[in-house]
Amino acid sequence: MKKKEILSDLLLILCVFVLFVIPWTFVFGVKNEALIEAIGVFQRIIGFLIITFIVLKLVYKIYGKSLSQEMKEEKIKEANQKDKKQSLFKPTIGVIIFFLFVILLGIWGFIYGILLRKPNEDVFVWIISSSFLIGISLWLWYTTPVFIFAEDSVQIKSFLFYIFGIDRKTIIRYADITSVRPYTKEYGRYVMGISVRGTKKRYSLAFFNSDVIAQIYLRFKEKMGDRVIVE
Repeated sequence: MKKKEILSDLLLILCVFVLFVIPWTFVFGVKNEALIEAIGVFQRIIGFLIITFIVLKLVYKIYGKSLSQEMKEEKIKEANQKDKKQSLFKPTIGVIIFFLFVILLGIWGFIYGILLRKPNEDVFVWIISSSFLIGISLWLWYTTPVFIFAEDSVQIKSFLFYIFGIDRKTIIRYADITSVRPYTKEYGRYVMGISVRGTKKRYSLAFFNSDVIAQIYLRFKEKMGDRVIVE
């Protein structure tokens, strides 16, 4: 890990902190007290989420291993185990708790804005802020995949649909896949790119542990060989 990269991330955290802590409503002369309070709450929530993401990214950069090294270690572990190899890969229960917490926070804000707010508070600010939290959480939950490996194909289902038992899934035959690789160098550990006969599909792995990501690539490697490219 280069010191320059660490410094740039720390400066980014500082810039985001300044951006979301400064009372911009005062800077721009907003006079409505309810609007000032609601915007301040929304500003701090968004700032907290962004800073949390940046901190996690920084910790990962410092302690994370390369994907190829992680795959080698997982292969050694599997060689020492007699149990059947895992075929189902999904995020942990903690990810579900996180999504539910943010959704419940948005629902609480929605209820507060409709029923419990002070008479001089703007209901639309609470509704918009709460709807944003609920919407972004549901979208992230929906776009997080679950991988189920079979003998000749892999099923890739939405994590949201998987939890609630909704039977909408994508079944891809290994024979139809032309390549599997990290989508970009910057986000290679978090976004998987799967090319299926000229069509590129992207799957976010941001909520998976690094060892689970390595195991997913190992399963593709076993089924597809050199068509799996790990840089």
